[in-house]
Amino acid sequence: MSESAISDWDRIVHKGVRSKDNQDIGNVISIEKDSITVHAGARHEYIISKSDVEGYNGSEVFLKLNYDDLRRQEIKT
Repeated sequence: MSESAISDWDRIVHKGVRSKDNQDIGNVISIEKDSITVHAGARHEYIISKSDVEGYNGSEVFLKLNYDDLRRQEIKT
C-alpha cells in the first residue's frame, strides 16, 4: 500500500492525505521539523506529528490515525 518511511518529506507537499479509516483529509501545505500541516477546506487545518504518518505511495500520504482521532488535532482558524 505505502512505503514504510518517507525519506524526502518535501515530496509530500501538495499531496492528498488519508486517515487510517480511509477518509480524505485534505492536502499537505507545509513541512516542519517534527510535523506536517494539512489544509482541509476553508476553515480547517491540522498539525500532524510525523510519527503519525504511516507512509506515502507517490500520490497520497497515509496516516496511522482514524478521522475521529485526527479531529482532536485541528487548528481552530
